[in-house]
Amino acid sequence: MKSKVLFGLASVAMMLAACDMQGGAQSEAKITPNSTDDQKFAYMLGAQFGLHNFKMIPLQMGEELDEDAVVQGIRDAYKSEKDTNFRLQVEPDTLRDIGFDYNSNARARMASIRPDSATNASFNGDQAKFRAYMDSAMKALPVVKAPAPKNQPVVLGAEATRNQKFSYFIGVQFENQFSSIGAQFQTEFDLNYFVLGLREASANVRDTTIALALPEDSLKAVGERYNEKMKVLREEAIKKAQEAEAKLKEEVAGLRGDTLVNGMPAKMNYKVKVTGITNKAENLETWAGKPLMIFYFSATCGHCAHAAPQILDIAKEFAPKGLTTVAVASGGNNKPGIRKFADNAKFDDTVNIVWDESRQFGELYSDGYVPKVYLVNPDASYKEYTAFESEKETLKQEIAALMEGKNVEWKIDPPKPAVVDTLKPAAAQAPEAKPAAK
Repeated sequence: MKSKVLFGLASVAMMLAACDMQGGAQSEAKITPNSTDDQKFAYMLGAQFGLHNFKMIPLQMGEELDEDAVVQGIRDAYKSEKDTNFRLQVEPDTLRDIGFDYNSNARARMASIRPDSATNASFNGDQAKFRAYMDSAMKALPVVKAPAPKNQPVVLGAEATRNQKFSYFIGVQFENQFSSIGAQFQTEFDLNYFVLGLREASANVRDTTIALALPEDSLKAVGERYNEKMKVLREEAIKKAQEAEAKLKEEVAGLRGDTLVNGMPAKMNYKVKVTGITNKAENLETWAGKPLMIFYFSATCGHCAHAAPQILDIAKEFAPKGLTTVAVASGGNNKPGIRKFADNAKFDDTVNIVWDESRQFGELYSDGYVPKVYLVNPDASYKEYTAFESEKETLKQEIAALMEGKNVEWKIDPPKPAVVDTLKPAAAQAPEAKPAAK
């Protein structure tokens, strides 16, 4: 998974057509002539998410969404963001499994309505006719009704249905997107207005005679104003990112030292700045001169979350033999997210957690993808493992050898020189590719 993302602002243009979220305290939300643009925008996001998803998901999955469970997922996800001790009502692994199951249902429903070869041939390659056929066939499939919303909190106990859990899962996803949009606008939009828009959209899907508080032309006008605002923010962000990148490169120039054939530093530089999470570390010098395993991760990376408990197992297995383990969170994270990641992974004192807030570690030792593992010798030479799942056993074997005093070796193939066909005249050679404009 890519962790070194310059900025996700470009995605907002597409996401202006969907979103959702609500806060802990549920204050009254109502669209009035005095409503602010931020309130209208939050409402617009909820309305657009609701109009699209309460229409399409039932057709795809075969069941209507449970509106109250969706909203509960939104509220719980929001509270979980604010309070790292708060836990969702359904474990993340269970939510993912339910999501996979419903995606399988969707694929099966889609496969059941695909036209046979004769019908497909009758379209003569006309994609519009094919889509019209599929839309009509999908709308003809049965859809299980959801209970009418009660606008009340939902407790997902032992008797909760899979549809309630799936709806809750959808709500969690909505909140994640809503929160992301707020962060990109550098604004915490009012969750209550988001949920208001979502609920009114859901009511409109059930009964088209129920009008939204903001008519379509008003929603469009709000969206256009925020699109313009995003253009300004995007330009400012790009400029700021370019300045930060130049400053970072200047900072790490003196830390790089000798390099390997792939351009990475030949040694682990313990003077790299970090921010301690479970300690007071300001750099990596505390762990210099020791056999060291470094786990480089992002708190929002699913592959990292899967690898983390296994990293802990390895750390526990070899700690008594002298291995020290440090988990380095990539620069794009934040302290609450890192702590939640560590809690979910059940990290204990065996794993020292720091944050690459300065981004120096990532600039020197990563290409932007996570997770990565580094096995570091006492002399600071090291080996990088970029595919943890497939290299896990090799890693354990090499840790065992390191504990016996045998340094790990990173054998890197030198880059292959470009092949030039000397049998062709120079004019026939392809021109050298120019770097893409930045």
